[in-house]
Amino acid sequence: MPVTLTIKQVPDRVADKLRLRAAASHRSLQGELMAILEEAVLQSASQARQPEPPYAVKPKSKGSTKALPAHGRRLALSELWERARRLGPPSRSESAALVRKLRDERYGR
Repeated sequence: MPVTLTIKQVPDRVADKLRLRAAASHRSLQGELMAILEEAVLQSASQARQPEPPYAVKPKSKGSTKALPAHGRRLALSELWERARRLGPPSRSESAALVRKLRDERYGR
């Protein structure tokens, strides 16, 4: 069953920025807040489930370092492809939100 949440005492500058963000995303203020909450919760859940692989930094030559997996060998292309497929790309809506944010920052919207 859905829960109703209320946020009290939101500063005007934060509310104004939320309204601008919602308008840029073609959403209502409620829709934008829901998207922000979903993104934050899903992102933290995926980070908790997918720890990053351990890497050891081994110098290739003096003054040069290259990150290699802890097992000490380079991954084959098929292994890299499988790892990327498992992690998966961000959804289209996340990508679109990121592009919008960068565009808005660039043009001062």
